[in-house]
Amino acid sequence: MTQAPLADEIRQRLGYRRLHRGWAKVEILLGLFAAGAGLLLGQFAVSRPEPEWAFAAAGLGLFVLGGYLALAGHRSHLYQSANEQAALLIDEMRQRRR
Repeated sequence: MTQAPLADEIRQRLGYRRLHRGWAKVEILLGLFAAGAGLLLGQFAVSRPEPEWAFAAAGLGLFVLGGYLALAGHRSHLYQSANEQAALLIDEMRQRRR
């Protein structure tokens, strides 16, 4: 049995949805972009002679949400790798049993 049908079988039995590597990469890039924009906005807001605290709060919010999104994309990559490794391990165990 090849790994792709085995991975599909594992996902079906566990009730998981298929994860997409492309979306995980987009999540990481968007998260990093948002975190960077949040840092720049926060720096701009507090470096003025009279700090603009609304912009500083918006920058902090962007930074936190961007960091969360980047970590979510990374977590998706980890889950995908774990699923592939589980499928490989099951395939190896089935081959040794024969």
